Formats: sequence, structure tokens, C-alpha cells
Amino acid sequence: MARRSESAKASGLWGRDLTSGSLHRNIWYLALPMILETGIQNVTQVLDMYWVGRLGSAALAAVTVSITIRWVINSLSNGLGIGGMAVVARRIGERDRAAAAHAVWQTILLGLATSLLLGGLGLLLARPLLTLLGADAAVLPLGLAYLRITLGGIFVFILTFVINSMLRGAGEARLAMAVLFLTTAVTAGLEPVLVFGWGPLPALGVAGSAWATILGFGAGLAWQAAILLRGRARIGINLHDLRPDLPLMGRIVRIALPSTVQMTLRSSSRLAIVGLIGLYGTFAMAGYGVANRLLLIALIPGFGLGNAAGTLVGQNLGAHKPRRAEWSAWWVSAYAVGYMATTVALLCAFARSLIAMFDPTPQVVDIGAVCLHIVAPSMIASAVGVVLARGFDGAGDTVPAMVVNVLTLWGIEVPFAYGLSRWLGLGVVGIWWGRAIANLANGLLFAIWFRLGRWKRREV
Repeated sequence: MARRSESAKASGLWGRDLTSGSLHRNIWYLALPMILETGIQNVTQVLDMYWVGRLGSAALAAVTVSITIRWVINSLSNGLGIGGMAVVARRIGERDRAAAAHAVWQTILLGLATSLLLGGLGLLLARPLLTLLGADAAVLPLGLAYLRITLGGIFVFILTFVINSMLRGAGEARLAMAVLFLTTAVTAGLEPVLVFGWGPLPALGVAGSAWATILGFGAGLAWQAAILLRGRARIGINLHDLRPDLPLMGRIVRIALPSTVQMTLRSSSRLAIVGLIGLYGTFAMAGYGVANRLLLIALIPGFGLGNAAGTLVGQNLGAHKPRRAEWSAWWVSAYAVGYMATTVALLCAFARSLIAMFDPTPQVVDIGAVCLHIVAPSMIASAVGVVLARGFDGAGDTVPAMVVNVLTLWGIEVPFAYGLSRWLGLGVVGIWWGRAIANLANGLLFAIWFRLGRWKRREV
């Protein structure tokens, strides 16, 4: 009786034990809310494309370029979420709740400082970056309006994603999902009102889309603060322990640094691709903007599955079960392949209709549909890469993801896209083939490196 009572007490404190029981049940216990959490972002992205697309191809091109720049700046500090998640997951697996809570606050301090610094830097560089990426006289003012708003409030994006990463690391997938549900609801409700005006509110156009996103993520951040302060999760903030812990911050940064580098290189490679596409005009940029957003939307549930893999790997390593950690990642990868194969078939079958839904301009539809037909099949390999990269992150071994992404993005994608489009004369189609080849290499290299198993010996 005493043992049962003690076990029940531990269960109440720690919630579901992800290091024992059915592996598949634990995968879907985490994966379903994580897929919904990441998948709900699809709603915002689809609506964003729809409303901005109603403003014309120039507006769509402006937002495409601006979001790419914003994500480069975001990625410089988003790696902190990976560092915080790895430490939190390991401490939860070790049943050290106080240490997990301490890591949460130190990660938030790091996220706040770096996002404010990077936001200011982004504001200074907004105009030259837009010009460098080929924004013409019609696109430049729209892009500046969007960037000045989103970069001014970039800390809400950074902190929301960082805190949600740590909630997932603690196994609180449902709370992380609820936060993004709120973010999406606020953004989706405000966007048409702010873009087109309503009653006394003026039509803000592209700037309205930016404000809706800022306010939506601001609402999510406010709720996260309430969750952490009220102790509604297995992690929280101890108001008596708010001083900076430099040694722990250094450890988090060491884990986060390779992830930050690879995220920055990933997003900056997107910037290089956007600059290359810009050479082919506004229609090419708009067609890529819609097609690329559809591809990202298709891949987003893969990130949800990957987040589940990261949590399971981290907690099982903390519980000294490396074999179970490995099988968790492989099974999640198999589920991701099945999902992505189905999604790719739908994207290819309805490519032209999907592009036309957001911009019916014939040139935009032609370019976007070809992009989907070439790049979409390679996303099956990308799904494997996403899951196993998160598995490495959950283990706190963030170097493999950095190396693989540097090699495939800057060693394969950018050179192949440039060479095929400019040297071999394939034009914009050559860019799509460069992306497809890099995606295939990415999934294969991650699978080989993960199979080596060195990540099991990583100390966090």
C-alpha cells in the first residue's frame, strides 16, 4: 500500500512517465498535441497568404522577402529554445524539478537579451537587406512597413517559441499546444480587420498583417507567463531565484550554439535562394512565396513529430534508457514518412488549384505549380531529417544537425540552385531542382549519423 501511495504521489507530481510503458502510446501522447500545436500555425499562414494575396502580387512578394529576413534574425536566438529544452528534458527525466525550473528562467533571460539586441540590429539593416534581395520600387516600401513592425516586437516571437520548447521538453505538450491555439485565434481574428479596416479602424494593408502577428504572439507570451508564475506546469519560475546563473547560462549557450548556427545558416540559405529568385522578377517571387509556404505548411506536422522525438530522447536518456531513446526516434521517423508521402501526393495532384487560391495571376500559378511538382517529393526525406535532428537536439548533441544542415544547404542547395539556374540555363526551374537534391541528401545524412549512436553518450 505504501508503495502504491508513493507511486501515485509521484505520478501526480510528474504526470505521465514517458520513460516506461508502451513506446507507441507515449509517442502519440506527445505527438498529437505537438502536431496540433505546430499544425495550428498552418491556419495563420494560410490566412496570411490569403489576405495579403488580396492586396496584389507586390504585397505577396514583399511579405515573402520580409518574413525570410525576419526568420534569419529569429534563428540567431531560436537555438536557445533547443538548449533550454535539452536541459529541461534531462532534468525532468532525472526527477529534479527545481533544477528544471532554474534552467527555465536562465533561458528566458538569455532569450530576452539576445532578441532585443537582434531586433535592433535588424531594424538598422532592413532597407539594405530588402534592396539586396531585389525588392523593386513597388515592393520596397511594403517590405519596410512589415519589417519595422515585426522586428520592433521580435522578442514576442523569440520568447514564445523558447518557452514552448521548454514546455515540450518537460512533457507539457498540451499546454504548448494551447498557447499556439490562443496565438492563432488572436492573429486570425485581427488580421482581416487590420489589413482591410473595419468601422473606425483604417485599412493598414501589409502593416496590418504585421500588427496582427505581433499582437497574436503577444497574447501567447502573456499566457505563458501566467502558466509559469502560477505553477500550472511541471516547470515554472521561482520568484526567489531570479538572479542570473552565469555557469548554467554558459552551459545552455554551449548546447544552443551549434543549433543556433545551423538555424541561422538554414534561414540565411533561404535568404540566398530568395535573392536568386529575385533575379527572375516579381511573379517568380510571388509564385515561390505561395509554393514555399505550402511546402512549409505540409512539413509543419513533421516538426510536431520531431518535437515529440526530442522530448522522448531527452527524457529516456535522463532515465538511463538509451536503447528506448533510439527506438523512439526511429519509430517517429517512420510515422513522419507515412504522413509526408500522403501529403506530397495531394500537393502534386492539386498544385495549380492551390497556387491559384492565393494568387490567380497565370504567371504566378505556372511558376508555383512547377515548384511544387519538383520540390514536394523530396520533402519525404526532409521529414526524416527534421525528426532525427530533433532527436539529436533532445540528447543535447546539437553538432550533427549543424554539420548536416551546413553541408546540405550551403554545400549542395545554394551552389546547385545557382549552377543549374544560371550556368546550365534552366532558369528558376534550376532553383527548384537544387532544393530537391539538397532535401534528399539531408534526410540520408541524418539517418546515417543518427545510426552511429554517439549521441547516447552526450552529457547535459
